[in-house]
Amino acid sequence: MRIIQITDTHMSAEPELKPRRLRDLERTIDAILALPEEEQPDVVLHTGDAANWGQPEEYALVRREMERLPCPWFVTPGNRDSRRRMREAFGDLGWLPQGEGPLDYTVQAGPLRLLCYDSKGPETNKGWADDARLAALRRNLEAAEGAPVVLFMHHSPYVVDEIPDPYQFADWEHAEALNDLVSEFPNVQVVLTGHVHRHVRGTVGYAPAITMLCVASDLRKGPAKKLGDTPAWMTLDFDDAGHFQKAEMQTAPAVASPAAAE
Repeated sequence: MRIIQITDTHMSAEPELKPRRLRDLERTIDAILALPEEEQPDVVLHTGDAANWGQPEEYALVRREMERLPCPWFVTPGNRDSRRRMREAFGDLGWLPQGEGPLDYTVQAGPLRLLCYDSKGPETNKGWADDARLAALRRNLEAAEGAPVVLFMHHSPYVVDEIPDPYQFADWEHAEALNDLVSEFPNVQVVLTGHVHRHVRGTVGYAPAITMLCVASDLRKGPAKKLGDTPAWMTLDFDDAGHFQKAEMQTAPAVASPAAAE
């Protein structure tokens, strides 16, 4: 079982940003499609900030590119995303919850339960996990009934020492409580996040946590800047029972895209 993670496309419809942001996503999808058959993913997860301003055209562009993938794909909200516009853009695909409120959902992928936790906070660009949100996460973790879980969200609920502000939840007690909750569920195999625009690793509960650098190459920070506009993604492998085996960041040179930027 193989999952590929991408994150932070920050798609924009603005004339000065659209060509580069669209090209970055096109080239990333092209590079994934160019992988040998035995290296193709079973699922692709996008860990948030799909859009830069939460506008319909931005989501339409993201969907257009993601739909070139031959496998299922899923997106979690980031702080720049609009829940309402995400429902409008992706709601017909069957994985987003209806109505209003956070976009938590669970899908089955082979032996894995892919559990999206919506970490978008109210009036903050940082993560959120108050009592109500943690109760929802607990219900979803309990519903897995011990099956292996991949938990994916936008914000990193662990201390990211590599950045100027290492605490990426608005209230750090929220992050600590989220860690405590996840530690009760040893079936959580790995936690995937984005947001900080660089590649770092940590732990959440007892599970390894992987934060992937952004697709939007002009927003890369720290060591990720050295990659320039090289497409990059995270590859995660699991055994037949759904147990996490390894994760490796992969990069590729530019690949000619059949899709023309508009």
